[in-house]
Amino acid sequence: MTRPRSAPAPTSPAAALPTARGAAPVLRLVPFAFAQAFGRPPAGVWSAPYVLRLSGSRAGPGTAVALSWRVVVAAAPRADGVLRVGSIDRPEEGVEFGPAGDIGPVPDWARPVLAGTTGAGGLDLLVHTDLPDSTGLSASVPLSRTAALIEAAFHDPAAGGGRRARARLTDPPLGTVALSARPGHLMLIEDAGGEPTPVPFDPDRLGLRFVLAVPRRVAGDVASAEPADRTAADRSDRPTPPARAALAAGAIEARPLGAGGSTIAVVPGAALASVRRALVTTYTRAGEPAPRVLSASVGSPCTRVA
Repeated sequence: MTRPRSAPAPTSPAAALPTARGAAPVLRLVPFAFAQAFGRPPAGVWSAPYVLRLSGSRAGPGTAVALSWRVVVAAAPRADGVLRVGSIDRPEEGVEFGPAGDIGPVPDWARPVLAGTTGAGGLDLLVHTDLPDSTGLSASVPLSRTAALIEAAFHDPAAGGGRRARARLTDPPLGTVALSARPGHLMLIEDAGGEPTPVPFDPDRLGLRFVLAVPRRVAGDVASAEPADRTAADRSDRPTPPARAALAAGAIEARPLGAGGSTIAVVPGAALASVRRALVTTYTRAGEPAPRVLSASVGSPCTRVA
């Protein structure tokens, strides 16, 4: 991000870089990059999971799961009402919104951040996403949830559940999953406006992983994203060649994800290597570069990490 011009900011304690043993490197990288971009340390760092719809219609009842792929946002409040947003992944596309609501062109990646805030007060935010939106797992859910929680933390006098309630309203029902997820559980959505019910589902104990194959042709393209909650009601019943290959290689479920040609599968640990080979072979035989093949488990909810 092009270094923003300096502006007044309220006095607040700087967030210490996460230093716990085993902390993901990105949790140290994002605060460091924030200080380089904005000329001051962040006052807090948040992390939130990507959410995958497993069943049900886009906005209705069904099941969903938070995954261990995440977004990370470093933040600090401002006294002048200005919202400045930068992205580690799009360093030349920093944006600034004035307190009077004057909004010009907004990059696609920044729209969820803007949607998650109300203008209650100024903020500097720096964003990192584990995945490009072209994978079919959209960052809009975790980014909008995180932006709402950050604004509430710095500019909303309400405490505890009041902050969470406002954040949930920004994108039910998947926003509720991002906020209420539990490790080792999927979430049952019975009411789009209500709290989801956790259902035990521990892939690690069962030896399962979520495997995502992302075609190289869209690996850096975040403009053609399709929401991650597109489910069976919205898709063809015919599996794509990569999904069929994954199933034949040992996946217990596989399906296309989004419009960019990605495939997601649930894979037993013993079949991981064979499913990876099958996915790579299927894409390359179709004349495409070998896809990125990533894996994840069930993740934890949106939380402040520093």
